Amino acid sequence: MTRPGVLGLAFSLILLAGPAAAQQIHSREPAKGLILPGQKVLVDNGRCPRGYILEVTAGTNPSLRGRHGQSTERQRRCIPRR
Repeated sequence: MTRPGVLGLAFSLILLAGPAAAQQIHSREPAKGLILPGQKVLVDNGRCPRGYILEVTAGTNPSLRGRHGQSTERQRRCIPRR
């Protein structure tokens, strides 16, 4: 492959990877069961001070207990916007 062809391919891959890497910001917290345990989502619902956004980490569903019968609650914290 020629050098311009390689550069064109690399540039195309970078353009395609950009939007895929961006994290979606939700206006409301997703309902229980819609996000996987441990998955983090960003929520802009006005709950955090200006310049911050709510980060929600999904817990495990109590009815689908994992090892040792443990379940975890959702974690919520305000983090600086990037």
